[in-house]
Amino acid sequence: MAASVREAVLARRPVDAREHRSIASFVELFDGLERPFDEHAARVHVTASAIVVAEDRRRVVLHLHKRLQKWLQPGGHIDTGESPSQAALREAAEETGLPVVLVSEALIHVDVHPGPRGHTHLDLRYLIESPHVRPAPAAQESQQVQWFAWHQAIDLAEPGLEGVLRAAQPGEAKIRAVRNTDAGGCAQVYMRSREFALPTVPVVHAPREVRRWMADEVVGRTDMWVAEVDGTIVGLLVLAVDAKDVGWVEQLYLDPAWMGRGLGDRFVQLAKERVPGGLQLWTFQVNEPARRFYERHGFIAEQFTDGAGNEERSPDIRYRWSP
Repeated sequence: MAASVREAVLARRPVDAREHRSIASFVELFDGLERPFDEHAARVHVTASAIVVAEDRRRVVLHLHKRLQKWLQPGGHIDTGESPSQAALREAAEETGLPVVLVSEALIHVDVHPGPRGHTHLDLRYLIESPHVRPAPAAQESQQVQWFAWHQAIDLAEPGLEGVLRAAQPGEAKIRAVRNTDAGGCAQVYMRSREFALPTVPVVHAPREVRRWMADEVVGRTDMWVAEVDGTIVGLLVLAVDAKDVGWVEQLYLDPAWMGRGLGDRFVQLAKERVPGGLQLWTFQVNEPARRFYERHGFIAEQFTDGAGNEERSPDIRYRWSP
């Protein structure tokens, strides 16, 4: 079982920077364990969790952890003879009281985090379904178990849970003009995207500064568009035309969980429709996926710099698209 678990973890396409780091940590720690699934063998051990969704996928279950007082997914330790997916299913049944079924043996998320008593949990997560009925947790479990709309669960989620909820949320992203109430969601996408795509570029603004900038200077004061899935912001586009009538893509960010789904293509097409005379943009030289993306859409690199002109002091590139 150990070899198949290790292989499955390495095969994961991370949904955000947190999972990217967790995959690396999981393998490093896992390889040093003699009995990785035994909670009594070492302070570091493998655990299993369940992302429990309704059969129609419109709701997800969280429970209020009695000790941590945080809304979390069901999960826990792996009993002798269990596979991680079986443990996730058992924990889901015990902690929610729902008639749960395992959707697939495939991993949907990996997270490494501190556990109680100084332990470290190497958590494997699986997708599990249930009819949308009232939870009935066992007497010894937390009695606060609820079905949440996806956007509610994502808003409540800890950083180690947010990514998988964003990735698992069903629905088609709809692009619309930004609203004033979107500032917090836009700031979150901006920070998650930067952390995932640009891990080597210095972070020069604290999260609270990013939220203030987004609310006070961007939302409502620019030509801004967002992609939304049932109340969750998953992407943003900011356009501008300067004093010389040159169009600019000022910001284009997708949540990491939504990269590779065609949403960026839709934003670029919108930008070209709104500024048909031509567009320019800056991107960091180290962001090779972004460079390939823009070049695929007809943008041509015209200027390479040493980064002296940006806050991060990181080498960048100016691209131009002409119709």
